[in-house]
This record gives sequence, C-alpha cells and structure tokens, in this order.
Amino acid sequence: MTTLITSLHNPLIKSIVKLQQKASERKSSGAFVAEGRREVSLALRYGIEAEKLIWCRDIFHPDAVYPIPFDTLPPQSLAEVSTAVYNKMAYRENVEGVILLGKSRHINLENYLPSAKAFVLVLEGVEKPGNLGAILRTTDAAAADAVFLCDARTDLYNPNAIRASLGCVFSQKVIICSSREAIAWFQKNAIRIFAAAPETPDLYCDADFTQPAAIAFGAEDEGLSPIWIEQADKVIKIPMHGIIDSLNVSASVAIVTFEAVRQRTSI
Repeated sequence: MTTLITSLHNPLIKSIVKLQQKASERKSSGAFVAEGRREVSLALRYGIEAEKLIWCRDIFHPDAVYPIPFDTLPPQSLAEVSTAVYNKMAYRENVEGVILLGKSRHINLENYLPSAKAFVLVLEGVEKPGNLGAILRTTDAAAADAVFLCDARTDLYNPNAIRASLGCVFSQKVIICSSREAIAWFQKNAIRIFAAAPETPDLYCDADFTQPAAIAFGAEDEGLSPIWIEQADKVIKIPMHGIIDSLNVSASVAIVTFEAVRQRTSI
C-alpha cells in the first residue's frame, strides 16, 4: 500500500515539475518524465526502469493495449497522488493519470553495430521537440535501424518530444554524437551518405537507397551544415512546385524515408 501524496510542496512533486519545465534539470540529473498511458507503457516495455511511477486513482483508467504493470513493480517505486497534485505536475490536466520518472538512455556510437543493409536517419541541429517526436514516429513506422541525433538543439527526452512521438522515443535506437563523428563512422562502415538539401538537381526519388544508407536532414532554419554537403555520396532534394521553397523537416523525412522503404521492399 502506497501513501497518498496530497502536498503540492512534496520534494518528489517539485522535482517532477522541474524536469517537465527545464532542459538543464534533465541534463544535470540524467532523469526525465513521461506522461500518459501509452508513453509510460512503452517506456517500461522497452526497458526504462521506473524510479517512480506516479498515478492518480481518480483520473487513471486501465488500457488493455498499453498496460501499466503496477503489480510487478516494487512498492517503493510507486507513488499515489491526489488530483490536485497530479494536475500540478501534468501538462494535460485531468487526463491519463499516470507519470513515469525514469533515467534517460541512448546508445553510444562505439557500441552500435550496423546491420548488413543498414538504413539510418540523421538529424542535425533539430531544434523543435515536436518535429523530433514526429520524426521518431516516422522512423518507427518505417522500421529504420537507428536515428543519429547530431549536434541537437533539443534534448531527446523533452516532454514535447516524448508526447509528439507517442512514446516512440523509447522504441527507437538513438545515437547521440557530433556530425563529424557520424560521418567518420558511416565512412568507416561503408554506409552511403545521402544529404537532403535544395542545392542540387538530383531528386530523392532517383537515388538508390537499396544499399546501406544514411539519409541526413538539417535544422528547420538552416538546413544541413556544409560538412554534410561536402562529404555526402549524393545530395538529394524534394522538388517544390509551389510558392514555398521548403517543407517542414518532419514532412521531408517522411517523404524520403518511405521512398527508401518502397525501394527496399520491392527488391
């Protein structure tokens, strides 16, 4: 039996609020917060250990598709809170009723082994957590081998990234490194680099993605840095026929990624 937390000034509650709001707090502590049945269920399914699983009896309703294994977790990792306390912590008041406090996790470059027909996506300098989350949903749907997050300007466990990804933050293999480190690793492992940029006549649909491939996309405002353009085996673009000269980066990733999937499944 867990003790019901009713104080808004409880240290655990205050730490959760800080983690929700401040990237510096997530970075310094190595902790993050996931909110919602789907997100928490996927985090636990993919090996995130619950430092605390916080729930509100008056809000939470079980979901057979995304179960929360309360019965299998040690009692010391569970905390029940009042509705007022839950709404103090949550982005979405009176919704879901479950929050996970966990430790952040990513794969080190030196520990990642590519598959024989590697298919990875590279995101350089992505700034908006909503775009990052949407891209992770795409890579999950496409069964990409991994996502290389290079020189990122948002953190992987930003609450908006977790929410926008619908929990795919936890299902994907994410490698965090610099652009130079990634390029050197691709070249060492004979993985062709495709750089998405407008400064080329070559269309994405004419590229051959059937061999080991890394497709790189740049930041929302600046695109890829020059090193990717210089070191790429091929620079590709999505043709633009309207008055706008670019797409949202998450839309661009989806278009090119599923062209690669089409090619690979039609072999």
